[in-house]
Amino acid sequence: MTANYDLRQIATNWSTILGDQPQISEAVQHRELWQVTADDGRMYYLKRLGPWRDYPLADEARVLRHLACSGVPVAEFIPTESAMLYAGEIEDCFILIPKLPHATLSPVEILGSEAVIGNAMAAMHQSLATYPWPANSHPENLCENLLSDLMLPPDIAGAYSVRRNEVVARIASLPVQNVHGDMSPENILLAAIGEVSGFIDFDHLPIAPKVWDVGKYLSRRLRPRWQANATTRTNPLDHIREFLKGYQTRSSLSEIEVAGLPATILAGNVLEVSYQLEVASGRLPRRILPDHDDVTADAITAACWHLEHWDDVIEALGTAKSGG
Repeated sequence: MTANYDLRQIATNWSTILGDQPQISEAVQHRELWQVTADDGRMYYLKRLGPWRDYPLADEARVLRHLACSGVPVAEFIPTESAMLYAGEIEDCFILIPKLPHATLSPVEILGSEAVIGNAMAAMHQSLATYPWPANSHPENLCENLLSDLMLPPDIAGAYSVRRNEVVARIASLPVQNVHGDMSPENILLAAIGEVSGFIDFDHLPIAPKVWDVGKYLSRRLRPRWQANATTRTNPLDHIREFLKGYQTRSSLSEIEVAGLPATILAGNVLEVSYQLEVASGRLPRRILPDHDDVTADAITAACWHLEHWDDVIEALGTAKSGG
């Protein structure tokens, strides 16, 4: 990605932190995110938020401060020289955040870390539940989305139609709170095996069941592409079991929340498939990324697998809940 911005000029808004000659790397693939190395060797990210943002930046900053004070590791915004949260116009602005440690782990190493990830996510949810001020959040409307005219391949559409009413019923009465809202594995950084270094990208912070975060995370663990180059593949059901054991060690999910998890996991992939196909068709005007087709195929494979193994996922969740 080639930026049409004077990044060096933007970086001067943090000259006390970055120094006079910071090194700015090429943008991270598919994202308007640049690694910046300060004169003293410390590393940061310069991130363009863009004009599509619909969540108040000040609210996000306050939530991040609350999480950090609760011991939840996050990448807080670094104020500019003029004590602003951002540089540029608010409609198309830049923020600076610290670079958190991030290791690339194999599927087997990630499986060995799932309990720690689950425990850390539970701590994040506990902290978000105690946020003391209005967060100007929007409701996620999961049931409404799942009942809408989804754009799905025929095989998924047929299998999903059989499960749709059950999926919606499992979600409809779940308690809600502020949640991360985009809890993909990419937004949980691991410094090493079993060590969570931080949560990133709190751009949404909607009101939704906390098991929507859990479901969205685990829906990605059903996708095969992240294991494509692994010499040893892992069983997605093992990831579900280990994650939930770790989560429940910190915060016990109610029976209704555990019952809702198969639905939120399936929703994570079904809604993604529909979104990607709507973008590709032009029905939903969004930028198409270079890996769009690969992501779509991956989500389709995961949704098909889950619909075929619906009962196996329910059994895995029950085993994890009982500590088996």
